[in-house]
Amino acid sequence: MAQQMNPIPRLPRTRHRTKSCPFCAEDIRFEAIKCRYCGEFLYGSRHESAAKFGPRGPEDDRDDADPAHWDDADDDILWFGRPSIFALVGTLIKTGLFIAVCWLIYRYPVTTIVTYIPNAKVGLELLARIERWIDLVTLGFVAAAALALIWKVVALKSIYYEVAPDRIEWGRGILDRRVDNLDMFRVIDLKLHRSLLECILGIGTVRLTTKDDSDPHFDFVKVRRCRDLYDVIKEAGLEADQKRGVIHLE
Repeated sequence: MAQQMNPIPRLPRTRHRTKSCPFCAEDIRFEAIKCRYCGEFLYGSRHESAAKFGPRGPEDDRDDADPAHWDDADDDILWFGRPSIFALVGTLIKTGLFIAVCWLIYRYPVTTIVTYIPNAKVGLELLARIERWIDLVTLGFVAAAALALIWKVVALKSIYYEVAPDRIEWGRGILDRRVDNLDMFRVIDLKLHRSLLECILGIGTVRLTTKDDSDPHFDFVKVRRCRDLYDVIKEAGLEADQKRGVIHLE
């Protein structure tokens, strides 16, 4: 019988349990079914992964069941946020202008335009039919623009960013939810970008340059408290480098 592998306990100051990848021996999340380092699939599902690596221990059950331990886990989160709705200011303006044009077309009768055409002989019944079709198409465009705007808002607010002492985690997607993470010691550089309008709105974008092949450049897009985020990542990155003895060469 093959020896059963137990999950590695939680690392200090982290809220997640980890396990060792059987292919490359790197530490990865216990729930992971694909290694983020070597790209190998571990097992077909999280249920099979849990069965392979053994059941959860009594200590882990106690931590998840007791709300008091939830508060301790939340203390490991240095920063949490989502993109601001102001990230869609340009889209909101364009959608508003498009709807305004559609409203003008809807309110302006076709019969008035025909009167300016010399020698135009179009029956009133045909004009009325054309005007009804134009109104229906215009209302359809308005509905499509409104639905597209709502979808973009929901998709934007479905994104979250979470900064812990040892890693950065983010999730996105509505129908196809995806969650990724980035080790803090892989962060090489970070920059804060804020335009004049963004300074007025109190938002900004923090861009990270990393050694991660899958995310060489990662952006915290249009988030509030962006200065706090910048300082948190800078301090956590220095601590992670000192802990692992990492030196970033230019």
